[in-house]
Formats: sequence, C-alpha cells, structure tokens
Amino acid sequence: MNLNLKCFFFLLCISLTNLCFSQAQKIVYPHAVFWSKIEVNQLDKKDQWGWGADLVYRRKSGFDNNNPFAEPLRISFRPWINYQFSPNARLSISPIGYMRTHEYLGKPEDFNRLPYSEWRTTIQYFHHFKPGNPRFMHTWRYRYEMRWQENANTGTWRYFNRFRVRYRLRYTFLGKDFYENNNMYAMMSNEIGINFGKNVVLNTFNQNRFYADVGYRFWNTARVELRYVDRIRTRGATGFEFDRGRGVMFTLFIDQLKGLGKADATKVQFTD
Repeated sequence: MNLNLKCFFFLLCISLTNLCFSQAQKIVYPHAVFWSKIEVNQLDKKDQWGWGADLVYRRKSGFDNNNPFAEPLRISFRPWINYQFSPNARLSISPIGYMRTHEYLGKPEDFNRLPYSEWRTTIQYFHHFKPGNPRFMHTWRYRYEMRWQENANTGTWRYFNRFRVRYRLRYTFLGKDFYENNNMYAMMSNEIGINFGKNVVLNTFNQNRFYADVGYRFWNTARVELRYVDRIRTRGATGFEFDRGRGVMFTLFIDQLKGLGKADATKVQFTD
C-alpha cells in the first residue's frame, strides 16, 4: 500500500474513532456549529519573510435548538510573522492574538458561564510532502500555544500551554499542482490538542478536530473552502464530560496579497 492510501486510511480511522469516542464517554453534549475564517498572507520579494493575519468567527446552537447560528461562540484575531524556509516549509509566530469566547450551552448550569477573553502567543511550523502522485499533498503542522485565559466569574486569569499536531491530505482535481489557478481540490485532516502546565490538572487531553472539505482557487492566489467540521473537546478538568460540535465551516484564503490576479503568482507556495 502506498503512502497516500496509508494516510487516507489513517484519517478514516481517526474520524471513526471520533464517533466511537463520543459514544463511549459518560456524557457528551452535542452542538450544531457554523465556523468561518478569513486569512491573508504576504511574502517579501525574496520569498522568505512575510506577514499574515487571520480572523475567526463562530456561531453555535442554543440550549434547546439545533440552529447553528443561534448563539455566538467565538471571535478572534491573530497577526503572524512568517519565515519561509522553502516552498514547502514555514515557521510562523503570532506574537499576541485575542479571542472572545461564549461557551457551549449543554446543561442549565451553563447559563452561569460568562463569556471570557483570552490572549494567546503561538509558534507553529508546517511542512508539505508530495511523494509519488503529484496530485496528493501531505502536510504536517506542529503548533505550540502560550495561553492567558480569563475566568470572567472571578475576574482572575490563568496561564497554561497547549501543543497541537495536525496531519492533512489534499488532492487536486483539475491540475497536478495545488497552486495552479482555477484548480479544485479536496482535503481531509485531523488534529489533536494537549494542554499542559502547572495550571492543568487531572486531564491533559483538550480536543480532537476533524475536517473534510472541498476548495477552489481563483485569481491565482485566492481560494475558498467549504468544510465539514467535527470537534470533540473536553469540558472541565475531570475528563468525563465533553462537547461535540459538528457543522459547516466557510473559509477564504489569500495566499499572496500582492499576487492577486497576476499570472506569475503560482510560483509563490506560501500557504499552510
């Protein structure tokens, strides 16, 4: 079995594990969600240093309905500084990002959970790998987060860390290169997050996040994606209660801002 098929079956096993996991635990609260993300990037003329920013907006269902737009879930903004080692590898640092979160509503006690703020410093590294069939692209991403999270009920803050590792498989339909214009592609990915630090007790597992989507590239460096998202996240420190959010995500990426509509922009391979 070649590497592409092995990775595909790995992702399939992970997605099935998500389903089994939610059924095996003591309490899992289901939620309908709508997520969205806009990300813009720009490289310098030497294709080494660059900047970027992303804006995330999410909605969720209410306590007694399945409407994914009923309640706010999160809004966040992060600036990025990027260094491109090669067309297939990048180191990124977000010096400080801001998140505002309204927690899931799974039981009556959740109405006492006030929305809270979080400041986050993030370091991440990703690399692409394209063996064999050039239509396939494998990507591994490693992300380390330093998080300062507010307890809105007490007015205090806690610091902790999270490490996230993600594997993603892309397949292009209309061309052999993901960066070709007017290209359509599909993607599957899975990411695991682990909390750690002195303020993390009992349970270190944070979440498992699975995506499946289709995307389309246009204007050379812009692309849109429609995703199915399935996230299982621990609730509290005991590890016996979980929130499971499933729904649709819409994303807009601009991989190279100054390359929009320019024919030679396909040589810029910048995006995660």
